[in-house]
Amino acid sequence: MRRHPRSALGSWPSSALPRPFIPSCTPWSNGVNARFQSSSSGSDKPFPSPDESNEHVRRRRRRSRRDPKCQRLPLTVDSLGKPGEIVVVPTKRPPSLKQKLREMKKTNTEDAQMQMQTVTLSSMLDDLEEEYTPLTQSAIHERIESHNASKDLNAKMTESEWESVRNSLASSFTYIQLSEYIEEYDQHQSQGEGNAGRWRPGISAFLHANPDLHTGVTKRVATSQDLKGKALLAERILRDCWQLSVADEIGQLDLRLSPAFIALLLNAKHFSFDEVATMHQSSIDITSSLGLVRITGRQNPCESMCEIILDAIARIREDPTGLDVLASRPGLNQIYPPHLLEWISKTYGVALENGTSQVPEKILYLAENKEGADNARRVLNLALHEVTPASVPFSTYFPASETANVYNYHPEGSVSWLDQQKQWFRWAMPSTQSTETENNSTPLFDGHQTRLSDHLLNLLRQIPIPASSPGSGLKVYESVTAAVGHCLFTRKPSLENATITPSQLGKLSLPRTFSTDIPRIINFLASLRPITPVVGTQVHNIRLTPSSAYASLAPTLDVKISSKLGKTLGSPEDSFDVQSIKFIRGSTAVDYLLPENGLDLRFTRTVYNELSGEALEESVENLDLVRSIESSLRNIVHSDMTPADSSSLPVFCQISLPSNLAQPGASSSDAPSSITAEYMLPPIQNLRGSAIQLYELADRQLSYSYSETGPFLPARTIDVSLDMRIPNSPTEGVEADQSQFSLESEFHSFYNTACRMAFDIHDSKLLGVQDGLLEPSPMY
Repeated sequence: MRRHPRSALGSWPSSALPRPFIPSCTPWSNGVNARFQSSSSGSDKPFPSPDESNEHVRRRRRRSRRDPKCQRLPLTVDSLGKPGEIVVVPTKRPPSLKQKLREMKKTNTEDAQMQMQTVTLSSMLDDLEEEYTPLTQSAIHERIESHNASKDLNAKMTESEWESVRNSLASSFTYIQLSEYIEEYDQHQSQGEGNAGRWRPGISAFLHANPDLHTGVTKRVATSQDLKGKALLAERILRDCWQLSVADEIGQLDLRLSPAFIALLLNAKHFSFDEVATMHQSSIDITSSLGLVRITGRQNPCESMCEIILDAIARIREDPTGLDVLASRPGLNQIYPPHLLEWISKTYGVALENGTSQVPEKILYLAENKEGADNARRVLNLALHEVTPASVPFSTYFPASETANVYNYHPEGSVSWLDQQKQWFRWAMPSTQSTETENNSTPLFDGHQTRLSDHLLNLLRQIPIPASSPGSGLKVYESVTAAVGHCLFTRKPSLENATITPSQLGKLSLPRTFSTDIPRIINFLASLRPITPVVGTQVHNIRLTPSSAYASLAPTLDVKISSKLGKTLGSPEDSFDVQSIKFIRGSTAVDYLLPENGLDLRFTRTVYNELSGEALEESVENLDLVRSIESSLRNIVHSDMTPADSSSLPVFCQISLPSNLAQPGASSSDAPSSITAEYMLPPIQNLRGSAIQLYELADRQLSYSYSETGPFLPARTIDVSLDMRIPNSPTEGVEADQSQFSLESEFHSFYNTACRMAFDIHDSKLLGVQDGLLEPSPMY
């Protein structure tokens, strides 16, 4: 059989020959070595290319593999007037391998997409569930704390860093979460230590009674920066909770001190709030009623100022005032008005704490101001003695119907501080107000009753002599002193420029004081003959007054000492001797008015026991008394100072007092032989300048001394006085009458000399020397 010459892949009609089975690789096709090239459809090549032949076969095969169409077959039955037919739907050919692979690939892709979509939604739902699930408070706390740790924040930040951290914190948490964190911190902080004495940034104008109650620095800065909402809470967390701050910002430090401590530091001489604030370029605000000291400035200066204040607080000491409140008079609290206590605190740099009776019980002072505390305690004791007794009368030689004028008088520094707070007037004739000293007549005094002095003596002696201590063995003495000065009455508005009689003046019962500001005293003393002491010797009279706690136990002492200074300091010629000691048992005074003169008189009767001469060394107790006095005064009298220098006395001293010389009723049979009492010394600023000078005046001794004793007592005290001792006399029989007559005559002479002394001092003419004060100087 011959092979058809056209092609091995030629096609034949299916009716001519049966289709042979041609495998993909035939024996003869392996022997064909042909070259195929693509060409256009209009090619004149006799044979098609293998590619064209293959494409034709593929199209034919696709046409042969098309699904059979539906066939309509007629039926023998009519339907709706038309021949019926039936549609025959051929069965679907099973998919080929390629179709199966295509379907499998499509199915796998859709499943992967579906699975991927399912995973994505699940994760999103999980994220949403996790985000909206409520967190516990501890978890929130940890996250906020981790925010702090992750930022690695410094205690001091710049303003830009501060704002960045605050904004980050506010945007990372909700308002409720930030609020709960702050609330938890506040509860923990309230259980810990307080915040007193800690510097806080920001400035607050509000004062708090309790520093732990205010919320701190947030409210100080929130107003100025207009912070609200979460920004305000974030600011509070940064400042109050985390204790962070902006570098070099202004803040405040509050110190809680007792009002007494604040008052002390305000009055202290060795501490000044103003100096501390100026040195640190900061400010200090003090509210005593709340016990608050507020320091405003940068942190380091504020903390340094706080340390200085706390160091001053550590140096505070306290002493009892020693005022016997129970044994004192009922009106003791009226003797210490608030303005007096305030003045004492400011003058001496101390603070006073009152008890339930409104009487000072404690003195607070800095350790280096012990002297100021002692001076303040002395003033509290002196105030008890400065209250003028209501029983001190006044008298005058004026007839009861004679009138004199009321003139305002300004004593200034010649009276005590208590008296300086009042207004005064003097009762006198118009002639006393003239500056001329010539032809000053005294017709009423010259013509008054000659025995008026007897009435004055009876006024002075109307109180009987108190009994001396049993077993003392000392005599009781009486003396009368006439001192020159001005008798002043408390001014009343109704008495301005008034003219009143002595009886009207007495009915007013006005409080009085006695001023010793004496003009032209040098001119008067220059006209007298001085009584010259031993060359180089000075005589001093020093009064020792028992403090309030010992007032009922120990008597007042008048100590007369003599000191002699050698030509050089520490010379063997120096001497210091106690010449006499007077134990004052009682005294009475009468102010005697001289309306025709510029000066008045004060007569004072004193009852006392005296130790002098050999009696000072009669017993061991007396020797102890003398030695305790000498030990308190010797260093002052013999201090290495020139006479012009100031040498003040000690404030208090301890005196060993024989028990038989104590106040009556203070000693008993089983009491020790001596007692130790605390005494106050007068606040004399210059002891050497206060020595006594003696002058002859009408066969009597005139005593003159000048001392500066301020600020509570008069700033200057000029003592010009005459002294008369009243002799002991029998109390019954003819001798008693004769003794009384002799005493009245002697006192009448003393009275006339004292009045003439007052007139002469007022009438003293200028002698070409400058008006001033005499101060004694050592004589060699």
